[in-house]
Amino acid sequence: MVLDRRALLLAGLALPTLARAQSAWKPERPVRLILPFTPGTSMDPAARLAQESLKDALGQSVVVENIAGAATVVAGAEMLKAPPDGHTTLMIANSFAANITLRTRTADWQRAFVPVVQATVVPHVLVAAPALRTDWTGFLKRLREGGGSMTYGSPGIGTSPHLGAEHFLRLAGGKAVHAPYNGNAQLFVDLYAGRIDFALSTLPDVVQPIEEGKLTALAVTAERRVRELLNVPTFAELGLPDLLSDSWFGIMVRRDTPAAARDALERAWLTALARQDVRERLQALSFTVLARPGAEFEKVIDRYVATYAMIIKENGIAVQH
Repeated sequence: MVLDRRALLLAGLALPTLARAQSAWKPERPVRLILPFTPGTSMDPAARLAQESLKDALGQSVVVENIAGAATVVAGAEMLKAPPDGHTTLMIANSFAANITLRTRTADWQRAFVPVVQATVVPHVLVAAPALRTDWTGFLKRLREGGGSMTYGSPGIGTSPHLGAEHFLRLAGGKAVHAPYNGNAQLFVDLYAGRIDFALSTLPDVVQPIEEGKLTALAVTAERRVRELLNVPTFAELGLPDLLSDSWFGIMVRRDTPAAARDALERAWLTALARQDVRERLQALSFTVLARPGAEFEKVIDRYVATYAMIIKENGIAVQH
């Protein structure tokens, strides 16, 4: 078949216009943003502070919907039931990466979902009971030479503080016994009293107890020292730059969502997170705004999935499915 050169030229000229048309996706109705935790948790501000800017960028409201249960599994299942048309999004945390290994129901979720943007991160702080009367050097010595006599607490099996603590012990060459709690309330009571020795906890939860002398801060997982605890060194400063222990939040959609919709959602989120008022309000809550696009976020998730899988398998960590 002989093709008309003029037709080919016109088709070629039309391609940029077609590409622009395909990328100019706009939602036709309000966009759902599913949060896998109960209202009032630290994830809520990361979602709600961006709502107005997202509305401006998308031309539709973004409706936040809390669907808690089974360590974020219920929310993810709800997301998978929604049409892959860009009108339903899911905010995830580190638990997404852990669940790939921990839970059979979520083993294929890395293939089922695609990242849109990594929004924020909150660093973890290594805090010790004041009764230990120790600094970093003495703490490490006890971990390495105590034969597992020390105990650390976490808000639950498979949580980011739990897996972060095990990664820390692996990198530091120390041993300690894990004491899992159902949340932070009793954990801090026991930590203040010295019934457990240490924990890795999110920055906002420990700033006040540190200032009041109820806890001793030894290190923070941020890339650089945080303004709330300027006297506390980072793990990188102390020789452990590869530690993965923090609490990040990001946005996902179903992987079969059209690329134009994914691109529009990514641009809307990056625009929202670039607003000075949004950034300042998040920073006031001890969030670090990352605003990483989906391709970069996917690499982050891959790293956490691989690291968590190693930790979970090495330590025989298991949860109820």
